[in-house]
Order: sequence, then structure tokens, then C-alpha cells
Amino acid sequence: MSFRWCSEFVRTGCVLPPLAMLPARHFAERAGGAGGAEKTRDLETDLRQFFAGTADPLLVLDSSLRVSAINAAACRYLATTVEVAMNAPALEIKMLARLLAAASLPERQIASAQAVRTEVSIPDAEGRPIQCRIEVLPLAGGATLVHIEDTTALLKARRALESSEATHKAVVEARPETTWSMALPEERLLDVSGSVERMFGHQPADFRRRPELWEELVHPADRERVRGEFRRGLASARPFEIHFTGIHKDRHDLPSLVDRVVPVVDANGWMERCEGAIEDRSQARRLESQLRGAEMQLRNVLEAVASGVLVVGEGPHGPEVAVCNRRFAQFVGLDAPIAPGTPIDRAPRELRRLLVREEKPGDLSRHLTSEDVSDGIIELDQPHRVLHRYTAPLRDAHGAVSGRLLILEDATPAWMLQRRLTHAQKMESMGRLAGGVGHDFNNLMGAVLGFAALLLEATPENDPRREPLDHILGATSQASKLAGALLAFSRESRFERVPVTLNRVIEDSYSLLRSGLDPAISIELALDPALPALLGDELLFQQMIVNLALEAKERLGRSGVLRIVTRTQDGPPQGVAAADVRRTVCVEVQGVREREGGHAPARVGSPEAAGLGLSAVEDIVRAHGGYVETKHEPDRTRFVVMFPVTGVERTPLLVPEAATAHGHETILVVDDDAGLRHLAKSGLQQRGYDVVLAESGDRALELLRGDARAVDLVLLDLAMPGLPGEKVLEAVRHMRPDLPVIISSGYSSVESQSSWVAAGASAFVGKPYRIQDLALKMREVLDRTRTTRGAA
Repeated sequence: MSFRWCSEFVRTGCVLPPLAMLPARHFAERAGGAGGAEKTRDLETDLRQFFAGTADPLLVLDSSLRVSAINAAACRYLATTVEVAMNAPALEIKMLARLLAAASLPERQIASAQAVRTEVSIPDAEGRPIQCRIEVLPLAGGATLVHIEDTTALLKARRALESSEATHKAVVEARPETTWSMALPEERLLDVSGSVERMFGHQPADFRRRPELWEELVHPADRERVRGEFRRGLASARPFEIHFTGIHKDRHDLPSLVDRVVPVVDANGWMERCEGAIEDRSQARRLESQLRGAEMQLRNVLEAVASGVLVVGEGPHGPEVAVCNRRFAQFVGLDAPIAPGTPIDRAPRELRRLLVREEKPGDLSRHLTSEDVSDGIIELDQPHRVLHRYTAPLRDAHGAVSGRLLILEDATPAWMLQRRLTHAQKMESMGRLAGGVGHDFNNLMGAVLGFAALLLEATPENDPRREPLDHILGATSQASKLAGALLAFSRESRFERVPVTLNRVIEDSYSLLRSGLDPAISIELALDPALPALLGDELLFQQMIVNLALEAKERLGRSGVLRIVTRTQDGPPQGVAAADVRRTVCVEVQGVREREGGHAPARVGSPEAAGLGLSAVEDIVRAHGGYVETKHEPDRTRFVVMFPVTGVERTPLLVPEAATAHGHETILVVDDDAGLRHLAKSGLQQRGYDVVLAESGDRALELLRGDARAVDLVLLDLAMPGLPGEKVLEAVRHMRPDLPVIISSGYSSVESQSSWVAAGASAFVGKPYRIQDLALKMREVLDRTRTTRGAA
């Protein structure tokens, strides 16, 4: 390889930019003078070494555009070898030919005969763009030095920078904040985004014309503070915020502005500029205020609702309480709601049991993330409550389970009403059963009582059999009272207002009370002997005493004292305004518990049964114009019933005539009970009456249709299978309006005998009856009817 062009290159003094890296001493000396040839040889040697070792592609073309010299870097860049490239025409080296053609270098060099510098871009073999700078330097003898510099990386960097700047500009313009940049340290505003017009009313160009306008955006009262915070923030070299009040172009204040400043430091650590964004937080402050108001309203609603609300979510240390209102705290017996953030494992055990019924290790965390929805009824003790419990998962914005919601509603009143309704329905069924049993038992006792009375009537005074018969009559009378009590329990017995002494009612009820109480419970009676009589129904008063005693029993332990006290007091009951009431009869039923080991035993009895008997007592007392008062004390329960005594009321009594109760009339006895039919037949026939028997209402009407004039009186039972007594009475009134009818029944669906009289009956005889009483009643009705017909 010949490097004669190097001497020419040195002599011409042309230095290609890469060759400028040679030591300056090689170019300070000129060839010639003493030792010039030797120095030229040294310089050529250095140039040859530089040509071969430089990283820049270099090659020399002769006048015929053949490669006369090429270094290794040029071979790598042109994808060829030294052996192939040497003396090869430049147009036969594809990469070189494409570069020279793209730059039109041969033509440009021939035309100018000067050094040519240009940049070209061509695709490589894979289609990727290649950017390079080509420098062509003419040499002596028509040779040409070609220097190639690869600028592809520079091109990519420039394009990346342009893309980054475009992206940054687009982001700045798209942001709602007013962005800006400032040169430091002179604090000269470089750029401001277009959103400054929307926020402050100024155009970006206004700040280029008037740089002082930037400081005028800050309220005068805040300018010194903002300037000081800005410079202290720059000194820290860390991002910082400045809160200030701005001024709009229209001179109105812009409160709640925040300027977020970021200092920009170069690679050498110099702070050459800073950038910032001004955000208007007014809308955010309004939203925060609205959110606080909504939270306050929600808190007020949670405190006002009757339901207990508990929200449990995951906290930094496990499940914790998020929301707990006051009503929920009351349900679980707490003095105040549980504070938000309280770990659930520190909450009361009763609360955890409400979340998970059977608490086991791991159950709570598993339950909080469960998808299950639970809706049911639970019962709490101390105090006794029935709660409607509803639990459901809480979800976050992505639909994942983030916690648990528990809602409690007090269902105690509805539950108690439902249990009372169920109990009332049971009691109604039992009442109907008791009414049927009492009716049948009354009929049986009626036959026994009637025939015993007949036997006693036929037995001489000195006959020793009279005493056993008296005992039979007494026992039968007591059995009849028990039957009456069953009828009173069924609430289907007649309601009579007759003078009743409560002391006698209580004494007669002693056997019923003793049989219904535990043997360990003693009964004490403290009865006022001067207690005045009341107008009312004896059987209903007896039911009242029994129900109060049973209610007191529900509140006793295994042993105790049941005390019944009667007394009178002057004036009306306390709290009652009644000017005509001068005296009040009081009945007090006390249940006194005996202490065991210094402590009163807990209450005994089901909660739904307690208080149910009081409803019946209240009905009875209200029907008699009285009042009920309940008092609960630590060791006793007191029920006080008060009846006002409005004055002496006399009830007209039907007194039979002293004449004999015999007769000769025809009596039609209508009763479904065979024993009572035969009793009436035997007793009435002994007294001279003709008796016709009918076992049903249909049979009685059939007999009356056959010969109604032959019958002088009808003894009619009410409760009969088939055609009831009410329908028979109505039919008799249509057939013979003047035919007297006596109603005979142990109970009735009406409240008094007067309603039967209004319906057409002549009299009423209650079962069981003695034949003597029945005969007297019949004689009275027949004589009254005869007198009425004679007067007509």
C-alpha cells in the first residue's frame, strides 16, 4: 500500500476532523529544511498507524474511483474485506456504491474540486434506516480521501428526543393544571401551558411580553410568603408544594391553589431549571366538604334508625370494626358504640358470636370473606331479646368481598305478639274443648243432682238415708261449680250481674288454686270481712282469681308464698277521676319468692306464657268497670285489681209463688241428653204434668206441627246436635207465638238472660237444676201466661 498521498496531505496542511486527533507537534512543523525528510517519514508512519487503527471508516479512491487504501473499520461498515476491496471499483462494493450514489459525491467533487460534507440515509439489507455523515477530501494526483461517520444512533436519539418533547408537550397541554418551566438561577419563566387562560384568564403570550405578570398571579397578601417558600424549596433540591390564593384577570380571588414544584438537576448536579403545575383545589375542597356532610348525615341516620348496624372490614392488623351505631351497642349491652378501628378480637364475645354463631379459630376471618347471606332470628339473654339478624358481604369497587355487614332489628314485640297469638289460639282450642267437656259434664251432673233431689224429696225426714242423699247433693253441687268453671274458662258461659261477695269467690276457688300450685308453695288468705258485695258474674270473678294466681306462680321459684288480700279504700282508684265513686274494693294477689342462699331465685316459666293470663283478667275487670295494676319488686310480684262501688244496686229477683208447683199441663221437653230427659219426665209426672220427650230440635218441631195446641210449655235445651236451640225457638215463635218456652242450658253464646227474653223465651233455667226449682219456674211461667191470656 502506498501512502504517498499522506505527504501531499501534510504539505497542503489540510486536516480532516478525525485527523485533528493527531499530536499537534506533527502539524506545527513543516516539511523542508534540515532533517525535513526524516520528519516527513516519521509523520507518514504516524499517519499510517492512525489510518489503520482509527475507529472511523476511512478509505482512499484513486482517480478512476478504485479503492487504493481502506482500513478495518471501513471494511466492517461496508461489509467487505481488505482483499476484496483493494483495487476494486467503488461501484462494485454495494454499500459504498449506494452511499456515494445517495450523496452524489463523484459529481459534486468533480464540479467543486473542494472538500464535500453531507449526510445521507439509506436502508440496510434488512430494511432498517442507516444514517451517516460522509466527508470527501481531494488529494494530490486525483486521489480522494473518504471519511464515513455512522450517525444512526444520533438519529435515533434525536428522534427519541423529539418524540419525548412532543409527548411532554401533549401531556402538558392535556393536563387541567397550569404547567410551567423556569430557568435558574435567574428565575426566568420559560414556558407556560395554555390552561393558564382557563385558570387565570391570561394568554401564554402575555407572560412573554410582561414577565412580571407571573408574580401578579399571586394575591398580594401571599406574595412574600410564596417567594420565600419557593426559594427555600429550591434550596432543598426536592419537590415541594406551595399553597396560595391567586388572582384572576377579572380581579376575583382564586382560593385553594396548590403549586407543585420539581427542581431539575443535570448530570453535573447543577440546578438549571424547575418545572411546576398549579392546581385549583376549590372543587376538591367542595367535594371534600360535601363528603364530610354526607358522612355526617350517614352518621346521624345510623344513630336515628331503630336497627343496629355493624360493619367489619380488614385492617392493617386483621379484622376491625369500621362502623358501629348506638343501637347496636344497646343490643349487645354496651354503654357506648365501639370505636372505628377497634380490632375485632378485642370486641365483646357476644359481638363475635353475632358475626359467627359457632366461633372457632379461623372462623371469623373465613366468615368475613364469605359470600354467604344469612337472615334469621336469634335470642339474647339478660335482658331477653329476640332479634332479626341479617348478615351480608360488603364489596369494594372491583366486586371483591372486603368486609361484612351485620344488621340487627328488635323483633321482640312482634315475636311476643306472634307467640301470644299462637298461645291464644291454643287457649281458644282448649276453651272450646273445655266448653264441650263442661257441657257434657254439666248434663251428667244435672241427672245425678235431679234424681238425688227426687230421692231426697221422697225420703221421710227421719229416714237415715237422707244424710247420704244430702252428701250426694252437696258433692254434685261442687261438681257443678267445677263444670261452671270450665264453662267460664271457655268464655261461653252467661254473664250475669248479680250481687257477688269476692271473699266467698276466693274461698270457693281455694281447691282450684291448691290443685294448680306446687306443693311447696303455700297459700295465705287475708280477707276483709266487711268487704261489700259487687254486681257481676261469680264464675268470671273466679276465673280472674285463678288467672292472677297462675300469673303469680310463673314468677315464683320452687317454693314461695301466694298471698291473696281483700280490702276497701275510700274514694276512686288512684289516677281515676270519678266523682260518684266513694269506695273501692281491692283484691291483691302477691307472689313472694323465698330466698335461697341469700339470693332470690331466677324467674321460672316461659316468657311467652307470662302475661297471657293477664289479657283474660283485663277483659273481665274491664267488663266489670274495674282497673288492674301490676307491681314488680325484687322479691315479689303484686297484682292489684280495683272495682269502684258506685252505690247500692238491687237486682230484681224472681221469687216463685209459695203455692205448690204441681199442675196438669202438657210439657214438651227437648234435650239431647237422655238422663236429663228422663229426669224431667219423672219429676214432672210426679207433680201431675203430662210430659212429651224430644231428643232433637227436628223431632220437637215435628211433634208441634202434628198437634201444637196439645203442648202448654216447651223446655228447650240450647246446645244440641242438628238443629240448634236458637233455630227451634225461632220456629216455635212462628208456629205459636203464645206458647211459653223456657231455655235450659249450662252456657250460652249471649251475655245475659235478657237477650233470650228479647228473642222470645219466657224464662231461663241454668243447668244443672233440681226438679223442684224447675217445677217452680214452670209453674210461674204457666200462671203468668194464663193471666196474660185472660187479660187479652
